[in-house]
Amino acid sequence: MDVDFVRKVEALSGTSVRRCFQCGKCSAGCPMATFMEHPPNRVVRLLQLGQWQRILAGRSIWYCASCETCTTRCPNRVHLASIMDALRKLSWDAEGASKESYVQLANKLFLENIRSYGRQYEMRLAAVFNVKSGQFLKDLMLGPKLLAKGKLKMFHKKNRNLPEIEKIFSRIETMRKNGEAL
Repeated sequence: MDVDFVRKVEALSGTSVRRCFQCGKCSAGCPMATFMEHPPNRVVRLLQLGQWQRILAGRSIWYCASCETCTTRCPNRVHLASIMDALRKLSWDAEGASKESYVQLANKLFLENIRSYGRQYEMRLAAVFNVKSGQFLKDLMLGPKLLAKGKLKMFHKKNRNLPEIEKIFSRIETMRKNGEAL
């Protein structure tokens, strides 16, 4: 077992992986479990067995909605939602196999839009996502319909509070560099 990795997860999440006895209540209540290759209790079991590479190589941690249903149901008070957050952070920081999963790519582009514009610019988000994911024509027929209904804007104004938003991003980067909890 890779004790160092498990300790990192436990330190970041503030909860013990070893307390889980695999009752399955977390997975039974998880609204996203059917989309995951490793449901919540199996994620914890893989951690217990030191097979964290399998977790980071997959997409399960990115499908977690952080709804905390798993945490609420746990009889041993394992805060699984925090474990998933810790795993996402460690995956983001690592050069792992899931580095360019579609979910992670969407998250990254979403944050880049917020940082650049101070709000979401859906047209740019969809276009850049489609190019970077190699799905160039994915939303081609949907775009004109959304534009016609006024649900999508061709051009976008930047938020006037962009300097304050940049300060938030800078603080988060400083916290990450210092190893502080987010």
